[in-house]
Amino acid sequence: MTLRDFGECVEYNIKNNIRHAILGLGAPGVGKSQIIRQIGKKYGYKVIDIRLAQMSEVEIGGLIYPNESRTKTVWLTPELLPDEKRDGKNTILLLDELTSCTKRVQVAAYQLILDRRIGQYQLPEGTFVIALGNREDDDGVYIKLAGPLADRFEIHYIEPDFDQWKYDYALKYNVHHLVISYLTFKPSALHNQKEVEGSMVFATPRSWDRVSDILHIDSDVTKPVIRNKIIGNVGEKEGVQFVEFCRNNADTITADDFLAGKGPIPAAPEKISILLSSLSDKVSFLANTGYSELTGEQKSKVKEVIRAFFRFSETEYTIVGLKNVLEMNREAVKKIFLTMDDRKIQRFIEDNKYVFGLEEVNGKKTGQWLAMWH
Repeated sequence: MTLRDFGECVEYNIKNNIRHAILGLGAPGVGKSQIIRQIGKKYGYKVIDIRLAQMSEVEIGGLIYPNESRTKTVWLTPELLPDEKRDGKNTILLLDELTSCTKRVQVAAYQLILDRRIGQYQLPEGTFVIALGNREDDDGVYIKLAGPLADRFEIHYIEPDFDQWKYDYALKYNVHHLVISYLTFKPSALHNQKEVEGSMVFATPRSWDRVSDILHIDSDVTKPVIRNKIIGNVGEKEGVQFVEFCRNNADTITADDFLAGKGPIPAAPEKISILLSSLSDKVSFLANTGYSELTGEQKSKVKEVIRAFFRFSETEYTIVGLKNVLEMNREAVKKIFLTMDDRKIQRFIEDNKYVFGLEEVNGKKTGQWLAMWH
């Protein structure tokens, strides 16, 4: 499943007050812990992130010591576990690196995960338990879970998905346009761990995020230090290709100039890819805003970008551009289509309705709602 699918499974439990523990397994750097933090922020839950691979069994299970009279033992609860007075009623206990910690730590976590308690400590009623880890073939430290522990989880296997990363994360959180453009042109480079054998450095969504941070400071990839830092984050092969991509497309017309009618349409496919991505970036606000919340200026900007897609002579590029904005917010873009009194656009959408998934809008066949524009 994609990261978005995994997030929806977690949200389902929160919305329906289901206390079953969930385990998400996926390659390093795909954004597993990040999606949990985003969900916590969305619902107002404090996320308590415990990296199990860095813990001992005592730090998780607590410590037993004799009482004052030395007639009984008392359980000393670890301070890092959720505390309702300190953390509030609603928390997510994120047990990260579950498949990378020692068997002793896994055993210490058994009772906490299975019974929501450990020793004399009881998890607060408002706590949801989410565990994360890597898969056996992810080329990392992997300690197989014991059957009784695995059986108590709802388990999901997470795969990297470029479209989800681009529209749910990159455009929302200002990932550098050169990174987005390169990965739009080469989606397989988002996560290439399995393709890079024998190297400690490989591309992941997390490492591309670090490259974005570098480029926001200085995007001159001809500088040795910038080139070396890029390679140090995504690896020699991918880093060299990315730097070359940036150098070859440094003169690509900007989205602002294209919208203003300046300059010719690029001829090279990679330059067109950059331009399409940059045009889509201009309406990235669609990913976070419902139609009713869009301002008049924002709606005008969406129309301006849609019209710009029709300046490309190749139909495939127009389709790519329109699909980009539809992926951000399908319902809002559908409604904006309805307000565009342009016969060329009407006819194009009618001819390609199946490509866009627009067979019906608000219960009406495409031909019916297009007729509203005439």
